[in-house]
Amino acid sequence: MRSSTHVWRKGRVHDVVFSPKSYHLYDRVGKPRVVHDESRRVPRIPAIVELCIQAGVDLEKHPTKRRTKPVYSIEGRIVDFEQAKENDENERNLHDENLDPLMGSDLGTKFDEAINFILDKETDQLEESHEGVTDLREISIGTMESWFKMISGAKKIMEKYGVLTCGYCPEVQVGPKGHKVRMCKATKHQHRDGLHAWQEATIDDLVAPNYVWHVRDTNGLPLDNKLKRYYGKAPAVVELCVQAGAPVPDQYRSMMRLDVVPPDRDEVDLVA
Repeated sequence: MRSSTHVWRKGRVHDVVFSPKSYHLYDRVGKPRVVHDESRRVPRIPAIVELCIQAGVDLEKHPTKRRTKPVYSIEGRIVDFEQAKENDENERNLHDENLDPLMGSDLGTKFDEAINFILDKETDQLEESHEGVTDLREISIGTMESWFKMISGAKKIMEKYGVLTCGYCPEVQVGPKGHKVRMCKATKHQHRDGLHAWQEATIDDLVAPNYVWHVRDTNGLPLDNKLKRYYGKAPAVVELCVQAGAPVPDQYRSMMRLDVVPPDRDEVDLVA
């Protein structure tokens, strides 16, 4: 028995920021929904990447159809009057050859590299020189700025391009409609035949922040369970950057409870 205590290991970037996967849509207008039989043939990539692709970013490994003329809906059916381009078929063939359900799992970004760099530096903090600490502080400030820039940009894109999430599980689908893949394992999924219950997603569904306890002194005593009501919280990426030297963002000061002074362990019983 471990009395509900955690078993700790070294964390990586996916422990700091969780990015759910979404099915990639080649034609978000002509075929906006993935059915169950296509679940193994259509690649899944990070939802934030799929949102950027649908908003106009072109990636060679994940082609998508761009239209220059409007599409009409006649009696519920999509009618495309745009003439087919000669390279459309080539793009489709390339898309089918590269289909892989694990595609996109290794899609790295500068943001991920910066997080991994900070994690490695935090582990070896005692061996760092003064110059290394200064560089680490600059990286942490730039990482936090990139984080807030990504969040604000994703919110603006979500105002125009739809993002859906399941009301029972963390599944996310970027596009006008949710997919019909029967993969929901949440409570009472048997009554829905494994289908998701789609609803409008928020930014926390698209880029799920992992909230952690705020540690005031990294060289001090570990956090005490009896004092947890005096501790604040923050997204793991914010806490990581703050510990690496970045200033505390104003929007998280109250959440991190910087104005609360926790009592000593022997003073807990004296506090009302």
